[in-house]
Amino acid sequence: MPREDSLKRLGGGRWETRDGRFTIEPQSGTWVVVDNTQTDELGLPLVRGPFASLTAAKEAIEGARDSGPLESPLAQRLEQARTGKKAVAAPATRRRAAANRSGERESPSGTAATERPAPRAPEEPKWLREMSPADRRRARELIGRLADLDVADPEAVARAEIARDQPAVARLALERTIRQAIASASDPASAGRAVADAILRGKDNALAVRWQIVDERGRRIDELDLSE
Repeated sequence: MPREDSLKRLGGGRWETRDGRFTIEPQSGTWVVVDNTQTDELGLPLVRGPFASLTAAKEAIEGARDSGPLESPLAQRLEQARTGKKAVAAPATRRRAAANRSGERESPSGTAATERPAPRAPEEPKWLREMSPADRRRARELIGRLADLDVADPEAVARAEIARDQPAVARLALERTIRQAIASASDPASAGRAVADAILRGKDNALAVRWQIVDERGRRIDELDLSE
């Protein structure tokens, strides 16, 4: 899996490697990896996936690097247009052109084969398809926002929050808040105070969520005295 500092967020749930070769994009509840240096038979950037999670898409990038970049078939045409020269097609190229005209494609052995239909776009996960349009839109927006914050599994959080009606975002916010408070403390005593203050603050602006601490009668607890 690529190191986190080798990736940068582009917004809207999209990521890009520092060298600009790969882009990770959300697609119908899944993730795909776009290779900007390799092309498909149409000369378009090669798309790998879909992957069930953002983590799986990130891990797929390292494996994809083992296959060297392929030159776009449009590159030769662009060069010909620039120089005004017309290249002579090699026998293999002529075979491919003939196969394309007849609706066939060339097999790895060099013979023409019947063109296979393009694969269908992956369906959204069942839990997402079963939602109302409004909740489905909320789930997609939440997945994108969580991905921008580098949350490990944004789909699982969105499913728990919206499909299962659990306080998953608030729980995530508390976990983030406590970890940050402990990391910033210099000793156990200050860590305890930092954690208490962070919890009582009751909000995480990045996740756009609020919470409060109450007793069994619903009375809010706004302060804690942790003095020795």
